[in-house]
Formats: sequence, structure tokens, C-alpha cells
Amino acid sequence: MMLSNSFGLQANAKNYISINSLDDLSKIENLYDKKLFILGSGTNVILDNYFDGTVIKVQLTDIQNHEDYISVGGGVDWAQLIEYCLVNGLYGIENLTHIPGSVGAAPVQNIGAYGVEISSFIKNIECFNLKTKKLETLNNDQCKFGYRNSIFKSKDFIILKVNFVFEKSFQPNLSYPSLSEFLKDKSIDTSSLTPRMLSELIKHIRNSKLPDPEIEPNVGSIFKNPIVSVTDFDKDFLVGHKWDQGDGYTKLSSARLIELIESDLIIPDTLRFYENHSLVLINNGGASFNEVINLLNQIKSRILKEFNIKLEIEPEIISV
Repeated sequence: MMLSNSFGLQANAKNYISINSLDDLSKIENLYDKKLFILGSGTNVILDNYFDGTVIKVQLTDIQNHEDYISVGGGVDWAQLIEYCLVNGLYGIENLTHIPGSVGAAPVQNIGAYGVEISSFIKNIECFNLKTKKLETLNNDQCKFGYRNSIFKSKDFIILKVNFVFEKSFQPNLSYPSLSEFLKDKSIDTSSLTPRMLSELIKHIRNSKLPDPEIEPNVGSIFKNPIVSVTDFDKDFLVGHKWDQGDGYTKLSSARLIELIESDLIIPDTLRFYENHSLVLINNGGASFNEVINLLNQIKSRILKEFNIKLEIEPEIISV
């Protein structure tokens, strides 16, 4: 079974299970394969050419509106949820517009953009526990959400449905510096912003920085932005490319760190960094899993040596 992925790597799996209804979970209950991989839309993974195990894909695509929350199937496309919220007067995630992927994948990474994280709107998550082989509902605090992190990275759960609580009145979050600067540069009156306008502005900003994976295969940010103690570095280090996190910590720009060491890297012709954003690696065509991993390891090693900073790869690496 060929596995679709936004990085355009050729990948196959030994077995494949599609969850189209809860009845399909019986296929997993009787499964003895110890190698399992839960695949969303394939927008945040780097796949080896062959996975010697079972790939599970959730294709539950219903959206149900309850009195104080909405229940969304894990197979719903993220763009579809954004549109549903805009049409139905549910607010808060406009800043997360144009993030590729599925609803089921969103909590795993606790996706965030322009000052908003999805965990702020999650009531609970209905999932299948692969250890107990039982259905469970995890409340928000049980999900252990953090920066690009959650309990779901343990791979012990299959996310089936995500239950959200959204705002009923629109209060735009314009706190993120690059967003507020964009609005100022374009002389946009923030008091006149509508949810649809803000969503379209975010889409415009993202398109100006990030390439469409359907045209130029990529997985978005290839590394996380490291969070470090302010006392570990000179106050002038990476000025203009870091963000105060409070409590004595600051977040550094991985893109800027890569720019500082890029000339020392050996980059194969099959790969390149996006011209408008140094944190986006693009498959020019024909890139192999090994080429990608070798380049990422080069970057990690060089930045550790030059700046004593450990970078963490953001997409999930799936190897044999």
C-alpha cells in the first residue's frame, strides 16, 4: 500500500487498515502486529521507503453540533473545520487557518500559529487505547498538552473524535508580533476585522511564507524553535529572531540558526531550503529518506557545535 505524504517520498506499508466507522475498530482488536503507525494526512511525517507493519488511517468525517460543544471526526480535513466554524459562528481558531492536515492529527502536535494553540479549545478527545483495546475519552488535562506536544505522541491512542468548545463571540487574537506588524503595515483597521477577514489574512500571510506542498513537496517547519534559558546566551544573541517566553526563558528562531550555518552544509540536488523561509525543506523531486535524514543530522550537529543548542525535528520520522 502506497502511503501519501506531503513531502513526496515513495513509501509503502505491509498492512493498511482504514477506520470508516467504529465497527472497523474490531480489525485492530484482533490485530497482533506490534508495529503500528497511525497516519493522518501525511503532512507532518518523513517516511522511510517501507514500513514493515500496519498503518492505521482514521476516516471518520462527521461533524456534530451539540449544545455547548462540537464533535468532529478525526478524518475531517482541518480546512473543512475552519470553514465550518466561520459559517456557524464559532470563533477562536481563525489564526490556525491554512494549516495542512486532519483534525485527528491536530492534538498530537498541539498545533499552533500566530499566538493560538488548538489545546485551548479542546474539551476532550474520544480515542481507542491500543494497550487496553478499549474506547476512552480523555479530558483536556489528561492530554498533557505542551508546546508541539501531547500524550498522543506516545502512540498508545488512536484519535477518533475531537470535541471542541469554541467562542460564541469574536475577539480576534492579534498578539503575535508578525501578525500585528502585518496589519499595521497594510493599514488595516483592526476594529473592522471580521472572522472571515482575519482567516483570509492569515491565509495570505502563510502563503507568502510557506510553499503549497501540492506544488513544492514539504512538511512545513522542519525543526521546532528551541526554548532556552536567557542566562545561557548573551543578550545580543539572535536579536530580532527570538521571543520572550517569560520565567527566564526565550524561544529562538531555528530558521535564523539554519541561515547562519547553511553555507557549511552539504545539500543534495534533490533538496533545498525554501527561498522565503529557511525552516522549510523542499523535495525538488526524487529525494530519498536517507538524504533527508542525513541533512537533518548535519544541521543538528553543526548547530550544536557552533551554538551549543540542541534542535528537535518537528515532523515525525517513520523508519523501518
